[in-house]
Amino acid sequence: MNKSLIIILVFFIFSCKETKLPPSGICISFDDRSVDEWFAIKNLLNEYDAKVSFFITQFDSLTASEIVKLKQLESDGHEIGSHGALHVVSEFYIKNNTYKDYLENEINPSIRSMKQAGFNIKSFAYPYGAKYWFTDFMLLQKFDVLRSVTSINKEKDLTLIDEIYYDFNGDRTLSAIGIDTNGKVTKEMIKNAIKRASDNNQVLMVYGHIPMSSPASNSYELDIDFLKFILVEAKRKGLEFYRFKDLTAK
Repeated sequence: MNKSLIIILVFFIFSCKETKLPPSGICISFDDRSVDEWFAIKNLLNEYDAKVSFFITQFDSLTASEIVKLKQLESDGHEIGSHGALHVVSEFYIKNNTYKDYLENEINPSIRSMKQAGFNIKSFAYPYGAKYWFTDFMLLQKFDVLRSVTSINKEKDLTLIDEIYYDFNGDRTLSAIGIDTNGKVTKEMIKNAIKRASDNNQVLMVYGHIPMSSPASNSYELDIDFLKFILVEAKRKGLEFYRFKDLTAK
């Protein structure tokens, strides 16, 4: 057999070899700055070995005690990401000001103040999920991954909302579904969504705000019992817990 034919055969064998994807999973995140409430679920997350992403807004308004708690959450393996210095709707802010103002007032101060406190920020969650292609273009120069949000569909079926599943395709602009009480997501919806992720080697992405034992209806509060249901179901289906910075790690 001549040398050229051997090279062709070797190339064919390696090109046909199936690439093994990371395991199916779930990516849970929390927005804003409810640090005390997040810290209160620390033991619950540890019980299920669940690693999550906390996106902080208005970092400069945090107390020294809250920053210490964030440090402890980070030491448990959770991600601390940016949610903006002002928490503005990007489109409206840019229309009323400029792109430069958006970067200098919303983005750069958040990165700077968090870095000064010792946090190495890899991910950004858009306040209100507000974004468009040019904000993505700008912010991907500063962050490894961006997260927006997706509303529930008219069918009330999370398995039909493709954008809340990550396919390990290298996409750096991702989206999550809200699981606060105002999102009206039920246990059955979550159970089916977790099954889709498990069956299709995907990562389901969900987010909330303030974990509470007795949340108000139609609020940005997340029922802790509902969160526990999600953790239990994810474990039962063998899902990996991912942070956003894990999904497109460089």
